[in-house]
Amino acid sequence: MTAKELQFRRDNLMSQIAELKKQISSFPNGHLVCIQNGKYMKMQHVVDGKVTSIPKKQQDLAQALAEKKFLEARLQDLCTEQDAIHAFLKHYQRHTSKVSQLLNKPAYRALLSSSVKPVSQELAEWADEPFETNTAYPEQLRHPCLSGHMVRSKSEVLIAQSLFTHQIPFRYECSLKLGEVTVFPDFTLRHPESGNFFIWEHFGKMDYAPYAQNAFQKMQLYNSFGYVPTINLITTYETKEHPLTTKAIEHVIQQYFL
Repeated sequence: MTAKELQFRRDNLMSQIAELKKQISSFPNGHLVCIQNGKYMKMQHVVDGKVTSIPKKQQDLAQALAEKKFLEARLQDLCTEQDAIHAFLKHYQRHTSKVSQLLNKPAYRALLSSSVKPVSQELAEWADEPFETNTAYPEQLRHPCLSGHMVRSKSEVLIAQSLFTHQIPFRYECSLKLGEVTVFPDFTLRHPESGNFFIWEHFGKMDYAPYAQNAFQKMQLYNSFGYVPTINLITTYETKEHPLTTKAIEHVIQQYFL
């Protein structure tokens, strides 16, 4: 994960932490203590050091306090991750790239020119290389893009043209092997500076139940093979009443790549 991706994750954590704190504040005061007594579970409500037993008729209170405890544990986990990212970024900002130092020396740069290519050159070659693509329903590839690609929907045109405008290397419907399954993500991208890989899937019919169900199953498949939303998997969605906009696409590109 690059420093920019960590910064994005840190910002995302800040919003999650704020939302969790807001949720926790709506729960009853105090916290729940559960004590196993043989076959029975004794539940206690602790408020400012005062302990009272929770009878069975107050099961709703016990459930609320249990949910509060879960949210507080989740909050602690997120805060720990946030602190770790903050510590890394603080250290990283003081770090000077050893690779850059080496390649800034003409003698080394000349000797390594045949084996070490600039990221921009490597990415350009990657984008132009032949690759296995989706051959299903070729008649649906009827929307031309400025980049020269033919895509399947007007929303994909908007995404492809924004990527092309921002000079972000990408492949359209490039094959990806996930175990025994081969999928064809809408866009496979490379970060223009780091060269890191991303997948961008656009789900355009989320108001149609069977389509939405397939989308969720696809997300689970990606996740099981290490493609995680906000880290290396980008997803956008739309319905008839809420179409994808260029503003939303620009927001995604700014967050992940610029």
